[in-house]
Amino acid sequence: MSLKTKILLLTAVLMQGLVGGLSALLLNNLVVANLQNSVRLAELAGQQAKGLLLIRLEESWKTGASDRPLWSSAIAADSKLATFLEGSVAQAPSLVEISIAGDDNRILVSSTRSKSGSPLYEHPSLRELLTLGPFDRIQRVFARGPDYEIRIPIGLLDDPRPIFTIQVLVSTVLLRDSLHPGLQWIGVASLIALLISLLFVSLLARFVSRNLNRIAEGIDLIRHGESVPEPDTHTASPEFDAVQSKLSLLGAEVRDTARTAADFRSRVNTVLERLEEGILLFDPEHRLILSGGASERLLRRPLDGLQVSATPLGPILREAFEQRGSLPERLIEWMDDDGNSAPLLVALDYFADGRALIRLRDPEGRRQIETQLGLLSRLDAINRLTGGVAHEIKNPLNSIAARLVLLDSMVGEDSAEAEQEIRIIGEEVERLDRVVRTFLDFTRPVEMAHKELDIAAIARDVAAMVEPDAGRRSVSVHFNSRPELVPLWGDPDLLREALVNLAVNALDAMPEGGSLSFEVELHSRDVRLTVADTGAGIPEKQRDKIFQLYFTTKKNGSGVGLAMVYRAVQLHGGSIEVESEPGRGTRFLIMLPALVKS
Repeated sequence: MSLKTKILLLTAVLMQGLVGGLSALLLNNLVVANLQNSVRLAELAGQQAKGLLLIRLEESWKTGASDRPLWSSAIAADSKLATFLEGSVAQAPSLVEISIAGDDNRILVSSTRSKSGSPLYEHPSLRELLTLGPFDRIQRVFARGPDYEIRIPIGLLDDPRPIFTIQVLVSTVLLRDSLHPGLQWIGVASLIALLISLLFVSLLARFVSRNLNRIAEGIDLIRHGESVPEPDTHTASPEFDAVQSKLSLLGAEVRDTARTAADFRSRVNTVLERLEEGILLFDPEHRLILSGGASERLLRRPLDGLQVSATPLGPILREAFEQRGSLPERLIEWMDDDGNSAPLLVALDYFADGRALIRLRDPEGRRQIETQLGLLSRLDAINRLTGGVAHEIKNPLNSIAARLVLLDSMVGEDSAEAEQEIRIIGEEVERLDRVVRTFLDFTRPVEMAHKELDIAAIARDVAAMVEPDAGRRSVSVHFNSRPELVPLWGDPDLLREALVNLAVNALDAMPEGGSLSFEVELHSRDVRLTVADTGAGIPEKQRDKIFQLYFTTKKNGSGVGLAMVYRAVQLHGGSIEVESEPGRGTRFLIMLPALVKS
C-alpha cells in the first residue's frame, strides 16, 4: 500500500468519524428540539383543556351539581368538551390523544370517543424522556415503544385526591414523522461534508506524496553521488523547501566525503599493495576454510584447489598441529606455477579449538620501509649540507656587493659604459642574494608552536585584512564558517601566512575584479578550509608545478608563496587540493586533522 493511499484512508476515516460525530450531535439537537416543542404543545393543550374543564365545573355548580358524582356526570355528558379535545389533538402534529378521567380513574371524555368509560392507563412521562442521555433518548424515540404522557391533576385545596386527571399522549411515531425533514437535511449535509473532506484529503495526499517523491528522488541522487537540485519555492511548502535544502547540503557533504574516502582509499591501497598481509585459516583436518587479504597476490596462484601439503606451507602447518602451538615468523622460498621463486615471510597462530591461522607477508615491504627511512636521513643530511653551502655563498655575495659599491664610486661618471655594467652586475648580485635568502628560509627547520587555535577566527582575520586591498581592485570578499568556532591544533602564524599567500595570489589573478571567498567547515575527522576566487584560473599543464619552489607565472613573482603554503599544510599533517578552470577561477581546498578532545 502506497503512502498516498495510507494518508487517504487514514484521513478519510478521521474525517468520516468527525462528520459522523457532528451528524450525531445535530441529530441529538434535532430530537431535543422536537421533544421540547412536543412538551410545550402538550402542556398548552392540557392547560387549555383544564381551563375549559374549570368553566364547565363552574356552570354545573350553578345548576346544582355539588359533589363529585354530579360533576363527573356533567363532564361525561358534555359533548362540546369532547369536540374541543378533538380539535386540540388535530392542531398538534405529535399529539395522539387527550383524555379527562374522574376520581375512579375512568375516562369521562376523550378525543378518542370510543375510550369513554375505559380505564386511564399510565404511560412513561414525556418530561423524563428529556432528562435521559443522548444515546438513550435517540434510541427510545426511534424504537417501537409506547406513547408518552403529560398528566395534569385537578382537585380541591383541602383534598389530596384529584377530582379529575387530564392526560395528554404524545406518539413517538408522529414525533419521528416530524423529524424526517431535519433528518434529510442532516444526511445531505453530512454527505456533502464527507465528499468535500475526501476531495481535500485527496489533494493533500497528492501534495504530500509529490513532495515525498521529490525527497526520495533526492535521496537516490545522493546515493548515486549526484547533486540534488535546489527546491522550487513556487511549488513546495517552506517545510519541504527546508528538507530539500538539507538534502542538497547533505548531498554535497556526501560527495565531499566520498571524494575524501576515495582519495584516502587510493593512498591506503597504494601502501597496502606492498605491506598488506594475507591470511589462511585451516580447520583441525588441515582444510582451508577462509582466506583473505593479499593471499592470492602473495602466493601468485588461485586458492581454489590449492594442495597446501604439497607446498612449503605444508611442513609448517604439520609442525604447528603436532606441537599444538604457534610458530614464530620465518622466511621461506615460495614457488609459483611457472616455477619462479620468491621469498615469503610466514607466521602461524594456533588456536585452542584446533584451528590454525597462517599470516603471509612480503619481505620486500620491510626493506622498502628501511630504504625510505634511509632516504629520509640522507635528505636531511643533504638539507644541512645545502644550507651550509647557501651560507657560504651568501658571504661572498655580500662582499661582492660591497666591492661593487666601492667600484661604482671610483668609476663615477667618467665611463657611462662601465657604470651600466656595474649596475647590471649589482642587480644580478641582489637577485642571487634574494634567491639564497629564500632558499635558506625554506630549508631552515621550522619549530612549530603547537597550541589550540580557532582556524575560523584566523580565516576571518585574513579576510578582513585583505578586504581594503580587494576593494581597491573591485573584488568582493566573503567569509563563511560552519560552525562559528572551529578548534584546531597547530601553529597560528604558519596557517595565517599560508592563507595570506593564497589570498594575495587570488587577488593578483583578478585584475578586472571578481569575488574572493573563505569557507571553513568542521567535519567529524577533519577541518576543511576553502579559498576560492573567480579569476583567470590555472592551466591544466601548470597545476602539477604550482607548489614547486621558484615556479611562478607572474611577471614579478618569486615562486615561493604556494611552496610555503604546501609546507605549512604538510607540517600540520594535512593535504591541499586545487581545482581550477581557465576563465572561471581557482579553488584551493585545505584539509587538516580535526581537534579531538577527550
